[in-house]
Amino acid sequence: MGRIFGWIGKIIERNPIKIFLGTVLLFGILIIGALNVNMATGNETLVKADNEVYKSNKIMEENFGGDSIIVLFEGATTEEILSVNNIEKMWNIEQRFKYEENIFSMMSTASIVHQMTEMQSEKIKEQILTISDGLGDMSEKMIEIGSTLGSKDIKDPQEIKDKLSNLSKSTEAFNKLILGQNNLTEGATQLQGGLSNASEGLKMASIQLKELGNLAGDNMELKMKLNTLSENISKSAIGLMTMSEKTSMIKDGTANTANALTNVSNQLTEETSSMTGGLDGGISPDELKEMAAGFVTMGEKLGDISEGLELFHNKSEMMVANIPTTQEELDNLLYDEDLELRSIFSDVIVDPNHSVMIVKLQGNLGDEYKDAIYQDISTALEEEGFKDLSYIVSGKPVLDSSLRSEMKVNMKVMVAMAVALMFVILLLVFKIRWRILSLGIIFVSVIATLGFMGTINVPMTMVSMAVFPILIGLGIDYSIQFQNRYEEEKSAKVTLAQIGKAVAIAVLATVLGFISLYASPVPMIQDFGKMLTIGVFISFIGSVFLLMPILYLRDTFDKQTNRKVKVIDDKPTVLDKMLQGSAKFVVKYSIIVIAISIVIAAFGVVADRKVGVETDIETFMPQDMVALNDIHRVRDIVGSTNQMAIYMESDNILTEENKSWMKNTIKEIEDRFDDIVVDIKSIDTVVSNIAETEDISHSEYIDMVNSLPKSQSKMFLNEEQNKSVILLNIKHLPTDDLQIFVNELKGVVSDADMTVHVTGKSVLDVEMVDGLTSGRIKMTLIGIGLVFVVLLFIYRNIVKAFIPVFPIVLIVGMSGGIMYLLGLKYTPITATLGALVLGMGTEMTIMLLERYLEERKSGKEKLESMLITVTMIGKATVASGLTTVGGFSVLMASKFVILKDFGLMTVINVSLALMSTFIILPAVIIILDRFIVSKKEIEEGKEIQRKLTFENK
Repeated sequence: MGRIFGWIGKIIERNPIKIFLGTVLLFGILIIGALNVNMATGNETLVKADNEVYKSNKIMEENFGGDSIIVLFEGATTEEILSVNNIEKMWNIEQRFKYEENIFSMMSTASIVHQMTEMQSEKIKEQILTISDGLGDMSEKMIEIGSTLGSKDIKDPQEIKDKLSNLSKSTEAFNKLILGQNNLTEGATQLQGGLSNASEGLKMASIQLKELGNLAGDNMELKMKLNTLSENISKSAIGLMTMSEKTSMIKDGTANTANALTNVSNQLTEETSSMTGGLDGGISPDELKEMAAGFVTMGEKLGDISEGLELFHNKSEMMVANIPTTQEELDNLLYDEDLELRSIFSDVIVDPNHSVMIVKLQGNLGDEYKDAIYQDISTALEEEGFKDLSYIVSGKPVLDSSLRSEMKVNMKVMVAMAVALMFVILLLVFKIRWRILSLGIIFVSVIATLGFMGTINVPMTMVSMAVFPILIGLGIDYSIQFQNRYEEEKSAKVTLAQIGKAVAIAVLATVLGFISLYASPVPMIQDFGKMLTIGVFISFIGSVFLLMPILYLRDTFDKQTNRKVKVIDDKPTVLDKMLQGSAKFVVKYSIIVIAISIVIAAFGVVADRKVGVETDIETFMPQDMVALNDIHRVRDIVGSTNQMAIYMESDNILTEENKSWMKNTIKEIEDRFDDIVVDIKSIDTVVSNIAETEDISHSEYIDMVNSLPKSQSKMFLNEEQNKSVILLNIKHLPTDDLQIFVNELKGVVSDADMTVHVTGKSVLDVEMVDGLTSGRIKMTLIGIGLVFVVLLFIYRNIVKAFIPVFPIVLIVGMSGGIMYLLGLKYTPITATLGALVLGMGTEMTIMLLERYLEERKSGKEKLESMLITVTMIGKATVASGLTTVGGFSVLMASKFVILKDFGLMTVINVSLALMSTFIILPAVIIILDRFIVSKKEIEEGKEIQRKLTFENK
């Protein structure tokens, strides 16, 4: 491997400019991808796609929608909240998003009011046909009477009496009209044009009757009776006109019409009876013909009205129900006869001072679409200008959107702070020329890593935000080691030949430690591992193909221009003396040092079992976020912003057995978990809200479900009626309590004949807890195993493979004890500490071991080799270690609580790893020296040194 790196160094020295420009071009291409990096906070970051809960949740969201945006309206009084003006504004917002394909449903006081007027409209449309049939029946009777009266064949007055008797029996037709009008009093419609036409038709019929009366000649009795009939029909026309004018509240108009038609019916019966009797007094043939013509004309007019109403019914689908325009009309819909708010509004009117608008998004929606809808809703609310209402736009999509924005800002601040802090550390600790160059190289490498992540669509999460300080710390270590050795050798070829192998092995060990993160069942930890793995490789490439050409070109330029170079003082520094002193002490008391370390690590392993797990996303984010405070306020007022779902599948969800199971299950959940479940809804809830009694038959139940507006039914039942959902709004619970509740709920639904899944966001959180608790130790063990096996393969010596890993294993053990003592909990990011410490710490131990082996193989004694090693590699290792610590200390200043805790623990762990490199590792190396360096290698080294000394003389 040394020869390969020597060959690379040789190429760099031959073509430094080409190598440098080629690498810059490559990194430039990678950096472009940074524009495509997405921030992710969705379900896909918590649970793997093959998880059963994830799959059931995905199917559930496809059928019944996803997360909801909640708009909480607040007013001084109920009257303000429920004013016509505010309801109209809410309705305007809903209409604005009527065709937004990414919104599953919208519900507010306005939409429920609209549903009521729409249902009333449907009732009236049905009754229009009944009225048409009644008028048609009357038309036929009158035409028949008129035709009979005008027939030349009629000579017997008894026939006329019979026909008039038939007319009096037409009260059955009037009864249909009256029934229709009485039913209309239950609804309100937008039938202005049609009702106006009907009114005009009856008015014309009234005029015809009056004209018929005028034709009665001297028969004053018949004339008065026909005029009376005309007046009664005229009243019906007035009643319909009243309906037309009062389109949104037609109760009074329909009542007047029903009364008028009743009068007509009664009067017709009486008058035809009197007319029949009047025939006995005699009537002239001319009067009879004129009367007959009048009846025919009136019948034809009524027929026209009937046809008009039938046509109106056929075209009634073109009408659109609307929000009432007066407060009186609106209040009639909002309140019942006892002036109590109707129960149908209980989901949207929280209390006398608050109401909500719930915007349910389509399921499995991308973050960019959620953000767009949130912004559009906020804009719509602002443009409507609620003057006497305040409002809060909240919910999980809003919180996630704000979280992603905060992540972007936090990331930029962290990177800037990390670079600034490392700049200062390098100036103070790393005493070589162009000491800041390594920082610049790694900064470019980190940005290139970010770009590569954007290119391959690896999203940024709250966990992977920490990748930048880690990469800066690790990457700068590689650059510092190369730059430090280059200042010794003054040759890219010699530097890479001497240290290239050691750094490459360290990189490989680090990568293997990070690869163990792939074993986690939590996707955002896997993505974290991907970023670290790729970032380490890119940083290594930058250290070789950017740093080395720059250093070589610098020295070449100095030689060609005879430029005087300021020589850095080679005298031992305070740090050198401290490292040498600690090395002598450790070598002297090596066994004691190792024994104490093992005891401390054992305590940590035991204490680690008592460390809890925290997965409440809300505890991870900045606690002063406006969106977080808003969702807490909404939760306090509404009672819940957390939802779970019981998702059901069956050939027919609405069988009597399934319906009974749903009712019983809901009742059991309400009784058993009344301290957790705030609200529970299903298709049965919707039916119960509109049913007049609880005791309805199964067929009536099915009819009611089928008659529900799609906007209501689709929330709980799909069109094929083979999938359904019961939605539970629950209190915000600690993770442990939530896990217990989910398990108990699964037990409650286990007896169903249907396929039933307990799913939803809260259940996904529980799955993430399981993933963290089961995957954390597994990740660490896999990482240790991988590093050890690969080192064994490289060194072909079990002791050499063991030495770099052993101190880091002790640090991993100590870490759990430290978390226990500090009262910290494992989070999705601190759960990665074992793998991270292994990856970062092994790099330090390998570098020190490799330099020690190099010195021993040159023929030096153990103590001398160790002192030279800690002196020569010490300042580079301490500098890189301190820069890493500095990078992680920036995390402690983050607003994200999850990063603060992680920053604290990584600062402690990296500091311990750094200390173990100069305390535990030297002790282990000295004790096991005879197993890693053979006498033959030492003698050969001494012989080489003697020859070199002789040649120099």
